[in-house]
Amino acid sequence: NNPQMYICYKRGRDKPPIVELGVHYDGKDRPKPGHKILDTTPYSRSANLASGGPGHQRTFLTYRRASEGQGYSTLGVTDICLIMPSKGESTPHTFCRVDRNLNVGLWGPALFLCYKKALAKGNTLVYEAGLLSRYPKEDAESFPLPESVPVFCLPMGATIESWPADTKYQLPVFSTFVLTGASGDKVYGAAIQFYEPFPRERLSERQCLWLNLLTVVDRRPITSKSVQTRKSICVLSHWPFFDVFCKFLTFLYRYSISGPHVLPIEAHISHFMHNVPFPSPQRPRILVQMSSYDNMILCQPVSSPLPLSGASFLTLLQTLGPENAVALLVAVVTEQKLLIHSLRPDVLTSVGEALVSIIFPLRWQCPYIPLCPLTLADVLCAPVPFIVGLHSSYFDLYDPPHDVICVDLDTNTIFHFPLCTGARSG
Repeated sequence: NNPQMYICYKRGRDKPPIVELGVHYDGKDRPKPGHKILDTTPYSRSANLASGGPGHQRTFLTYRRASEGQGYSTLGVTDICLIMPSKGESTPHTFCRVDRNLNVGLWGPALFLCYKKALAKGNTLVYEAGLLSRYPKEDAESFPLPESVPVFCLPMGATIESWPADTKYQLPVFSTFVLTGASGDKVYGAAIQFYEPFPRERLSERQCLWLNLLTVVDRRPITSKSVQTRKSICVLSHWPFFDVFCKFLTFLYRYSISGPHVLPIEAHISHFMHNVPFPSPQRPRILVQMSSYDNMILCQPVSSPLPLSGASFLTLLQTLGPENAVALLVAVVTEQKLLIHSLRPDVLTSVGEALVSIIFPLRWQCPYIPLCPLTLADVLCAPVPFIVGLHSSYFDLYDPPHDVICVDLDTNTIFHFPLCTGARSG
């Protein structure tokens, strides 16, 4: 005599996105901070999910929304599903599982809620990234500027976006990448992505309509929104001083949005490029004073038989754990096709570098792109082994080839897709 119950959801942008789902056992759990308990249906009936009589554990769904003004560039829940492990069902790839049984009664199989998170964005124009400026202006004979640098600095593309006027300041996002030349030489890149205002007058009427900046009927401007564009600044080097480059780029960004300053920003760039010596055995530590409050230390690379790289074995173990790390070591040694992906671009390069370094004294001789732009994702169809890192939004558009091992750094899962289905429809 148990009633049938269904989960319904509504898509929209009138509220901050839902960022977390949960399961609450009434009388046993304390409500999580910021979570709302769905204890009634829209028709004021009990939303208890437990089957059975009154003596059974009352079970409710919970959710948490992003705070007001911070929801625009927040990872939000974009898909949900239910799985029954007793029927051979497992958590779908890129989904997070709530490890609390929805069916706590004496009868029936265990039932678990799973959900997927992605960037909850809309009203966005995406373009291929291009080069705005560079220093030095001319290529050095020993270090020419790779043409593909812009798309690696902005692997998701350059964007123009419309935001609600009350959206809070978005912090810059730091990422790293590795470019490999024909001779095997590596170029290490460190970049930060940030937003700055974009003038409305440079937009066409069609672009304004797409960005929801004009009313549809009478084409009147909507003044309750701001227009932002995503840009990036980057440092290239043959040395993986990622921590130092992060501090330097963050200083340049803060310097550019504050002021006025006595020195132009170009003076700090030229000083760092030309006047800061490289660490040596005589001077293994170089202190660089950027301002009264900002300094950084360049250290001579530690003498080690391991090749110099941007690897972070700590990040590898923290994101995957020892068992999955060993499984990936076996996959690398046996030259499998590996796709590592995450919603956090800053971890992809450090994990990718760790994978190619851990097989020393062997060397990975196959294609290696630890942070791959979406525009170059066709490399996954290559008929050779590879290690490629991608933003997890790739899975919103495509399924990878069936012979690719997918490693989700956000959910600590390793997955094989059973079929090669290509681009998704809809």
